Amino acid sequence: MNSTTKKDYWVIGSLLFLSLVPSIAGAVRIFQIATGSGYTVENQRFFNDPIPVFVHIISVLVYSILGAFQFAPGFRSRHLMWHRVSGRFLVLFGLTSAISGVWLTLVYPKVPTDGDWLFGIRMIVGVWMFLCVSLGFFFVWKRKFQTHSNWMLRGYAIGLGAGTQVFTHLPWFVIVGGDPSGVPRDLMMGAGWLINLIFAEWLIRRKK
Repeated sequence: MNSTTKKDYWVIGSLLFLSLVPSIAGAVRIFQIATGSGYTVENQRFFNDPIPVFVHIISVLVYSILGAFQFAPGFRSRHLMWHRVSGRFLVLFGLTSAISGVWLTLVYPKVPTDGDWLFGIRMIVGVWMFLCVSLGFFFVWKRKFQTHSNWMLRGYAIGLGAGTQVFTHLPWFVIVGGDPSGVPRDLMMGAGWLINLIFAEWLIRRKK
């Protein structure tokens, strides 16, 4: 029981920590738009059309924080009813996160720091996350719980991409300094999602 509890704390704490920076950044962004503060040429698209970014930030915040409690095995087994009820909300906010991510990519103009690859990367990631969460819901409905868990893990890994992107950008900030742009930024953004997906696949195969 003690070892399981420690593992639960480690899993939940690690996932919440990974969600911390993007959660703070998202909360700041919502505050800026709501109050009209922090307006710049670079972020004027959020002020001109705030609904997509509002939907995306709120859905990702709920999805990342709620999801942190879904993947701790001991916590899940001891609170099975909570897992089932909150899981329904997790599906809703996960799908909304994916759809709103694609929405942002399509409706907002390209910013100067984005390279040519990032649009395609974001579209692929958004569609893949939508499919992962949808398949996770489908397999729990079919009562194939292990397959359900695997697809939900893949979807959640994508949802935490922004947290990992903080770390993929760190070497650039330390060595080069300033904000990256073009291909380097595209690669660092893509690396955040790729690292999470690889780690999720490793966890899935480790359980087999």
